[in-house]
Amino acid sequence: DGLTRPAKLVIVNEKEALLTITEGKYHQVKRMLAAVGNKVTKLHRESVGAIELDANLAVGEWRYLTDAEIKSVK
Repeated sequence: DGLTRPAKLVIVNEKEALLTITEGKYHQVKRMLAAVGNKVTKLHRESVGAIELDANLAVGEWRYLTDAEIKSVK
């Protein structure tokens, strides 16, 4: 898919890292890590733009976005 914007990587431990990207091309994270000899076995999205994952939601649960969240992505 060509070049992507720069990413920020923080190594948490031998098997975990925090990766911040500003765009999400098709399987970008998996492809970036595969390029340096690693395999993604689990991926967790913490936020999309200014919208952060609601820690009160259970797995598979959802909620409507607030008006402020909707306006933040425009």
